Amino acid sequence: MNRVFSYLVDAVGGVLFYFGQTKLRTALTLMGITVGVSSIIAIMTVLATFEKQTEMLVSDMKTNIFYITKDNPIDIQFGPSTGRKGRIPRITWDEYEQLKRTLTLTTNMAATTTEEPSDRTISVGKEELKSRLASFWGSDGDVLSVSKYDILDGRNIQDIDIENSRRVAIVGYYIKEQLFPYSNPVGQSIEIDNIPFEIIALTEPKGELLGQNMDSMIGIPISTFLKYFGSKGWRGRPDLQLILEAESMDSLADATDEAIGVFRAIRKIPPGDPNNFYIATNDQLMDTFGGFTSSLTIFVGLIAGISLLVAGIGIANIMLVSLTERIKEIGIRKALGARRIDIFLQFLIEAILISLLGGIVGIILGLSFGSVVAIFLEQDPVIPFDWVFYSLQICASMGIIFGLYPAIRASRLNPIDSMRYD
Repeated sequence: MNRVFSYLVDAVGGVLFYFGQTKLRTALTLMGITVGVSSIIAIMTVLATFEKQTEMLVSDMKTNIFYITKDNPIDIQFGPSTGRKGRIPRITWDEYEQLKRTLTLTTNMAATTTEEPSDRTISVGKEELKSRLASFWGSDGDVLSVSKYDILDGRNIQDIDIENSRRVAIVGYYIKEQLFPYSNPVGQSIEIDNIPFEIIALTEPKGELLGQNMDSMIGIPISTFLKYFGSKGWRGRPDLQLILEAESMDSLADATDEAIGVFRAIRKIPPGDPNNFYIATNDQLMDTFGGFTSSLTIFVGLIAGISLLVAGIGIANIMLVSLTERIKEIGIRKALGARRIDIFLQFLIEAILISLLGGIVGIILGLSFGSVVAIFLEQDPVIPFDWVFYSLQICASMGIIFGLYPAIRASRLNPIDSMRYD
């Protein structure tokens, strides 16, 4: 035990001594390790934060919800598109109405078109909303139910509002706080891009999810949205997203299968041909997000691995230079009774300590940067303890692998030749 402690003391002393003697060389060696480790930790901190917030988002949403969209809602691609998206038809209002009339296993269904976020100018008189809208959507009345919004005061969007493209709006609680701080907004007028709308409902506060203010929201009838802010001839041309609610979680799979079959029939897709639409539940969206984070983790790991490999070569180099500068010292120690294992362990421990020191600095910088990004995005940072542990393991392994050869060379030096070295 005393000998191990003595090794550690000597190793720490040697590391500190050579830090003082070769500041620039050591700093450059540590920089490679620090950059590699900090990049991994920073990105994993951000990803862990968003994974936690995404899980909270999905748990807050109804679990018996599924979606029909033109494309994967969270599909992320690198490089040029394959061109397939251009051949996928848009979901139209007529298809939505046919689907709604036919389905039997869904309790609620809504068609929406959304701007998230929206740069529309929102004003009441001369007072304008100073921040961007988190969500500006057009839909029918069922969207509030499937999105878990409750009406605090007023009424929902009705069929007559859609048929007549009425200029009526539902506003979130944030809109009331900003533009109607001392009055009830229901029944009053609000302008969207200088177009007046009557407020028919105020929703209860929902707070924030994934950094998005869920109360910074305005919704209007879908026909009105497309008449004033979208394409003309809205029944056949808009690209919609459909949100469907099954009777229960137990019937979700059956409701999904029914929706797929009916929608394929509406689009007259031949048997055996793939779907030309995307359908997913909240759990599937989470799996897609998890697949993206896994791919990103592998990509970052490869880049960081190259950085750590270069840093490991730097460790071997600095230890070999250290060996050359300490040949006479090693010869004296051997003449005084130091064994080969003593010299070997001293050099190996020094290499491990240098690697661990660079790793610890990288972990601190990575956690700091990742936390700053999370806070900037208004999220509570999550520390990826597993990756902190993995990083320390990798750094220790690097010290062993790249310090092994210099340690073996140092232990095999002849004491007589070493003391003559100049």
